[in-house]
Amino acid sequence: MYSIILILTLILISGAIAYIGDLTGFRVGKKKISIFGWRPHRTAVFITILTGIIISILTITILSMLSNDVRTALFGLDELRQRQYELTQEIKIRNVMIEDARRELEEKTLELEELEENFSILNKQIELQTGQLESLIDTRQRLTEERDNLQGEIVELEETIKALYSGINWLRSGDIIIDQGEEIAMTIIQGGGAKEEIEQELFALLSQATGKVLELGAEPDEKTGQVLIISKREFDDLIDRIGQSQEELIVRILASMNVIRGEVVIANFAILENRLIFHKDEVILVEEIPVIKIPKEAEDRLFSILRKVNLRAVQEGVIPEPRTSLVGTISAVNLFEMVRDIVQSETGMEIRIIALNDTWTSGPFKVRMEATKIIH
Repeated sequence: MYSIILILTLILISGAIAYIGDLTGFRVGKKKISIFGWRPHRTAVFITILTGIIISILTITILSMLSNDVRTALFGLDELRQRQYELTQEIKIRNVMIEDARRELEEKTLELEELEENFSILNKQIELQTGQLESLIDTRQRLTEERDNLQGEIVELEETIKALYSGINWLRSGDIIIDQGEEIAMTIIQGGGAKEEIEQELFALLSQATGKVLELGAEPDEKTGQVLIISKREFDDLIDRIGQSQEELIVRILASMNVIRGEVVIANFAILENRLIFHKDEVILVEEIPVIKIPKEAEDRLFSILRKVNLRAVQEGVIPEPRTSLVGTISAVNLFEMVRDIVQSETGMEIRIIALNDTWTSGPFKVRMEATKIIH
């Protein structure tokens, strides 16, 4: 809007000046006015030219006064060109700087990516080493526990060595009260029970075994006061095994070596499942014997059959009696009647050995004999 008003104003002023100049030239020509000694026609031409000059001067002056852009275009063009050149050079310098910055940014980006990759690798190494450190700590703790257990076992072994030396000295004059591997005490424990209950049953078994070895002639150690020595580690392991089992178990305390009267007893635990070996009224063995008229021979033949029954029972898993290695018992009346029937019979006899009751691993194993005549 401002530019339109400016242009209209210039047109009007220029028109007015042109009109005045033309009117002035016309009047000068009409009146035959002459300046500088010129002819009137030339004077009129001069006035017309002067009017155009005045129009141009007024136009430039008015534009310069009214517009800063016109002033700058007329009087500051060289300065603008110089400024443009300087700005162009500055832009080139800035472009170079931007390019350098871009390359530097790319280099820094590559370095950052490399650093991130190295950081990732280091982080994985740290995690791996942390896991290894935790494993080493666990191993160290486990080894510490094993060391403590070994120290306890060393003490027990030293006591055992002392007991062995004591036993060697006693061998010259003492007598053996317990054989190696002999059962000292036995109990039956149901597996899967609470740890406290299992401990109580085992302590009761140890108390029973202690009382028995004292009765047999063992004596407590002067320093520790113990008469029955069993590894604590074995004791703890046995508790865990019983707790993890769901079966009925037989726990036995056996002598680890021959025991001389007056010394301590070194023992160990033995554990096995208490399972049903023979059912009640089950026929265990059948054997035929010929006619025998001498009671002693008949008795010897029956004892031979009983030894076979004993061997089979042991092979099936019945625990034998510690000192005799026998597992079965039979009524003396039953044995006497069998000898009488054999001697009185005129034919051979078929002898059957039958279980009196259900027989488990822990025993007892009781049998009876039945005899029938062999008819041909």
